[in-house]
Amino acid sequence: MSERAAHEVGIVDYPGAQVACILGLTDLFSIACTIALDQRRSGQTALRVTHWKPIDASDANLSCIYDSAPSDSPQPRTLIIPPTMVDPDPDIPAGVVSWVRNRHAAGTALVSLCSGAFILAATGLMDGQSVATHQMYAMALAKRFPKIVVDTNRRIIGHGDIITAGGFLSWVDLGLFLVGRILGPAVRAETARVVLDGPEASEARYFTGFAPPQTHGDGAVLKAQEWVHMRDGRGVSLAALATAAGLGRRTLLRRFASATGMTPIEYSRRVRIARARELLGGGELSQKEIAQALGYSDVASFARVFRKAMGETPGTYRKRFGGQDISSPDFAAKDGLSQKKHLFEADPRTD
Repeated sequence: MSERAAHEVGIVDYPGAQVACILGLTDLFSIACTIALDQRRSGQTALRVTHWKPIDASDANLSCIYDSAPSDSPQPRTLIIPPTMVDPDPDIPAGVVSWVRNRHAAGTALVSLCSGAFILAATGLMDGQSVATHQMYAMALAKRFPKIVVDTNRRIIGHGDIITAGGFLSWVDLGLFLVGRILGPAVRAETARVVLDGPEASEARYFTGFAPPQTHGDGAVLKAQEWVHMRDGRGVSLAALATAAGLGRRTLLRRFASATGMTPIEYSRRVRIARARELLGGGELSQKEIAQALGYSDVASFARVFRKAMGETPGTYRKRFGGQDISSPDFAAKDGLSQKKHLFEADPRTD
């Protein structure tokens, strides 16, 4: 039986694209590929990375300018649209838009990162759908593409074969997310150790004050965790989670607790509160907007659950941490004093 072909990940090198993101993702995927080969003890290439660049702005036939494993004609199965550098209302190359749309029609999955959402939105494929991006691009994106729904409150939004990522998610996190999907949890965990010098660093990047256990190796549970993460812990039911994991309810409860040390409901509550802390500490949304974004019935319900979990009101928390870099060591150290014994023991009836 012949070996399965490598999964090809293409990266669009359009005018103004962030070079550090393109090269960084390329290195990350190279590391993941090496780890996959070592774990499988085979000579099969696990990942093939290609870069695609237009000859000019109007050219709809992008050329492959880099191929990590040249063999047959390159055909990306996953295509990443990286962010631009700084411009909050970037130019959109018409040829690139046309090429991306054609690639999707041919069966390629699309992933946009931050302001890469402008190119994705220009294809028309996201009309009527929610799109994630960074807060600094939200207003311009919504104005230019009124048919899409811009959402800066969710780090990853999946629509089948189209994924948009934005907000506080960096290209490193996105790369690890894709490695986990393509090569599995074991390769992702080892890649995180190499890239970030320890799995704890990788996991802590997802949420403020909460490092989701993701190195346990249970693929079904990781699917369930991913489902919770993509919803920021909102609207989680055991039935839906079991379906996402491909397990029966009882089996999910047993394996989820074994892998994470928590029940699915407790885990979802931690994700939800951690996301609230992130929005309070690093963003400019009002408490009402945060409550709505996280699915609470009203501000009072949100405040009640938050206070039970953190030992202080959302307003007090924001006064102490608002406007700070939520990824900095100083923030983490100061925020650590909020980690109490009763943390996240909120009454589910108020959640």
